Amino acid sequence: MRKLLREPLLHFMLLGLGLFLLHGWMAGPAGGSGRSIVITQGRIEQLAAGFARMHQRAPAASELEALIDDAIREEIFYREAKALGLDQEDTIVRRRLRQKLEFVSEDVVPVPEPTDGQLRGYLQAHPEKFRSEASYSLSQVYLNPQRHGERLAVHMQSLLAELQRVGAVADASKLGDALLLEHRFQNVTASELARLFGVEFETALRALPTTEWHGPVPSGYGVHLVFVDKRDDGRAVALEYVRDEVRREWIHDQRQQANERFYADLRERYEVTVERPTANGSASALTVDMRQ
Repeated sequence: MRKLLREPLLHFMLLGLGLFLLHGWMAGPAGGSGRSIVITQGRIEQLAAGFARMHQRAPAASELEALIDDAIREEIFYREAKALGLDQEDTIVRRRLRQKLEFVSEDVVPVPEPTDGQLRGYLQAHPEKFRSEASYSLSQVYLNPQRHGERLAVHMQSLLAELQRVGAVADASKLGDALLLEHRFQNVTASELARLFGVEFETALRALPTTEWHGPVPSGYGVHLVFVDKRDDGRAVALEYVRDEVRREWIHDQRQQANERFYADLRERYEVTVERPTANGSASALTVDMRQ
């Protein structure tokens, strides 16, 4: 019992409970406009619509009453927590409020529908976003580093020499160590290769000459000897094939720019002081007045 009474967590909980009860006593009984909670018909319809989206049916009478009771509980706890200042210096709350304000700023100035000229200009300025994905046709032979140990480099060079001698007709399925992946891939995309073997493997393939055996090519499993038959590095596409994607990216870019302008306007209203540490460890205050 004495050990429990010495627990800091218990002291914190008791202090919090005391503050909560003190606030309730000082606030007095419910009543008045500040203590009034109204669940409007519109709010009830919103609750019912949310239930219907989740469960694919309308709520029963008892379920709707439970939703209303929970909304009342949420409002009461929200008000009491805010009155106690529990929303202050809370990183999650601050971040959520920032996000909501950014969402509001996007609605203040709606983004107009882009013209074909604007979309073509955006496509020309950002071709890398809309290129067709690179693809490969290849064969691979896997070598397990744990199995070969210190002899890995010797075994790899010996096998690579034999593969280079045989060339394209080599049967990769009968060579190397067992791996639960195919030995042969035909027109597989870069993203799929990265998912199967890891980003390092796909990145290495970009620089390999075709129609020759090369290695070692590292992956998430170990090392491989690889024969790339064909590599399509991707190409720029015309607007008519990627119009929806370009429009989505253009609108996203416009909203980001609007958010930056919105922030810049707000920033000018504040005098900001940044206390940066100096070389000797003391704080050095730098004040920037952005107000006009």
